[in-house]
Amino acid sequence: MFSSKGSNKHYFAWLKHPRHYLFFKIFAWFWLTITGTVAALIFLSNITAINAVSTESLRGPMKKNLIYTAKSIERSVTKHKRTLADVLTHPRLSKRKILYLATAQPEDALSNKEIPAEIDLNLLSFSQNLAPQIIFTEKYQAFGPVLITVPEGQFYLYEIDINHQPPLLMRFKLMPNWMKVLVAIFASLVLSFIFSRNLIAPINSLKKAAIKLSSGDLSARVAIPANRKDELGVLGRDFNSMANQLEQLISAQKRLLADISHELRSPLTRLKMATGLAQMQANEASQSYLLRIEKEANQLDKMIADVLQVSRLEAQSQALSLQKQSLKDIVEHVLNDAQFEAKQNTKTLTFSGSADVMLSCDESLIASALENLLRNAIKYAHSNISFNVHYNSKIYIEICDDGPGVPNDQLSKLCEPFFRQSDARDRVSGGTGLGLAIAKNAIIAHGGSLALSNKENGGLCANITLPITKE
Repeated sequence: MFSSKGSNKHYFAWLKHPRHYLFFKIFAWFWLTITGTVAALIFLSNITAINAVSTESLRGPMKKNLIYTAKSIERSVTKHKRTLADVLTHPRLSKRKILYLATAQPEDALSNKEIPAEIDLNLLSFSQNLAPQIIFTEKYQAFGPVLITVPEGQFYLYEIDINHQPPLLMRFKLMPNWMKVLVAIFASLVLSFIFSRNLIAPINSLKKAAIKLSSGDLSARVAIPANRKDELGVLGRDFNSMANQLEQLISAQKRLLADISHELRSPLTRLKMATGLAQMQANEASQSYLLRIEKEANQLDKMIADVLQVSRLEAQSQALSLQKQSLKDIVEHVLNDAQFEAKQNTKTLTFSGSADVMLSCDESLIASALENLLRNAIKYAHSNISFNVHYNSKIYIEICDDGPGVPNDQLSKLCEPFFRQSDARDRVSGGTGLGLAIAKNAIIAHGGSLALSNKENGGLCANITLPITKE
């Protein structure tokens, strides 16, 4: 059976600090978006001039009171033989809100109080044949109509409430539809953008750090605030912890490789000395075996030197002897040796472009990088190798061969120490797998870059970029 201890611990942690979880943040931002949208609508409904009319049915005590007032006016006019104007000016009615008696002819309308000039009661004409309504406009609120029949004719009674603020929902209803849609879209867009930035920022940071780490930058870390406690914050810190352990493991591996290589040099030196002494005393029959031992010892010595150089370059502990050098001189020296080696292998090496430019570099390291790349191209080329140099803001060197190329899934591994293709494992063609690693690290140490790619018509290209020395 599986233990539920971990899940219970997570559940109780959620109950204790729910604000640390993305669920709560999404829930909070959802309601914040709704609240912000409603608040924006309320604000705009209070400051926006609304040139519209809206109605809703009149019911309850307000309707009964208006009907009772209408009957009282009819009774006063009919029984007491008074005019509507006299009834409306009676102190009992003059104390009420504005009572407005509308007719089919606007000039015959009556009211118990003087109506301000900015109040347009003609808007009520559309409602005269309707049941009693609450009529909302920008300037006033009207209740009615109730039909009054008197000897003077038929009138429609309204009670007018000036400067009355319509209810909130009615103010929303009076707002133009385009404004309501625009406010909702704008408020949700702004708040969603802020929320998405808060949510996506750590994801983007994690993505960038993962890309850098996969490309070999062991110092890559996720920029996560220490006070971020949600799942993304925990994930970012776990990623940084993983990157720290990975960096320590690889650094320890490199140190171990460098230490072992360094320690091997002492017994190797003694072996070479013993071989030399043995050659002085050996007979002719043993000389061939001693020469073989010497050759393998020299090969091992070179391999150890290469391992140490790669280790120092990767650890950035290689002391560079930087001097202002002419790239032309370096290239000519490297090409002379490469031309000779190509001819020995019945292959053609061609040079194009111009190398007449200065750069600050360690001449031996740059020359070693170019030599390793050229030897690799000569080794795998069928018949032709090209070496091109051009420059503008930077120096660009391209070394290509017409060989079989490399599978695309192995291109990124070619510059790893000791990596060799599966079909080139033998000592004759495979080498030690350190040449390209030395070349890449030497170029990176000079602030440049090395990229390997396959040609469309077959072959491998090494593209070098180096900075130009500024005068």
